[in-house]
Amino acid sequence: MSPLTDALRLPFVVVRYRELLSAFVRRDLKARFEGSILGRIWPVLQPAILFAIYYVIFAKLMQQRFADTMPPHGEEGTGWRSTFFLITGILPWTALAESLARGTGVVLENANLIKKIAFPSELLAIYQVIVYHVYFLVGFVILLGLELAVNGGLPAALVWFPAVLLVQMMFISGLAMLLSAANVFVRDIMQAVPMLLTFWMLTTPVFYDLNTIQAAAALGGKPGDVDWAGMAGTAMHYNPMAILLGIYRAMFSFGAVEFPLVGLIKLALVAAITLWLGYAYFLRSKGRFADEV
Repeated sequence: MSPLTDALRLPFVVVRYRELLSAFVRRDLKARFEGSILGRIWPVLQPAILFAIYYVIFAKLMQQRFADTMPPHGEEGTGWRSTFFLITGILPWTALAESLARGTGVVLENANLIKKIAFPSELLAIYQVIVYHVYFLVGFVILLGLELAVNGGLPAALVWFPAVLLVQMMFISGLAMLLSAANVFVRDIMQAVPMLLTFWMLTTPVFYDLNTIQAAAALGGKPGDVDWAGMAGTAMHYNPMAILLGIYRAMFSFGAVEFPLVGLIKLALVAAITLWLGYAYFLRSKGRFADEV
């Protein structure tokens, strides 16, 4: 069978080796906080402190305003509205960036396992994605707590969260497997990924509201000027992460924005293709890993 055909079996591989995958995840999480004073409190403490920093810096000191459709409405809620806008962008982006930054080198980091033990090495990239989504979920729970405290309820669109999370993990897992396999043969990829992620972040509305930028460009533009904001808006229609962040922000709009179901379907298609091709390339390459690592 060809790698493209074998790649369709990934769900069965994950289910079959779920205990091994779980062991990898538990080992990694335990190693991160072993010996620290606060231990397991850190996964909760870190996002809580970051959220407080975002609120103070962006909402209070810089008084930056985002997306009027974000809750709560009214002038007195501008600070929290900005905070929610930032958090719903930073959480999924951090899950992507950390998963890829660590996942790219995961095959080389586990060279001893690759050489000595026969096991589905694709689990190495997948478990890294799962680890960073554990942190994502902790931050997401804190975000829900803020929603309850500030707005007194949770948005109905949260029913879509499991589907959004699945699509998100499929997309990131496909990229992680592709990069981790390619990095075995071209070690420069490990060095290039942080730069590529930085460029990708700047072209994704993580810290800014694209609508505000486009409106400002329309008011201040001169005849003959390059419409950079318009070009960015067009490019973001094809940026999976821009679509994903838009979905999260619509999810927390409390009905002010219709949930982009069509966008979720398009993103699911992109994620499925990315996962399929990334895994197919991994399968095509894994036979040479022992010789290269």
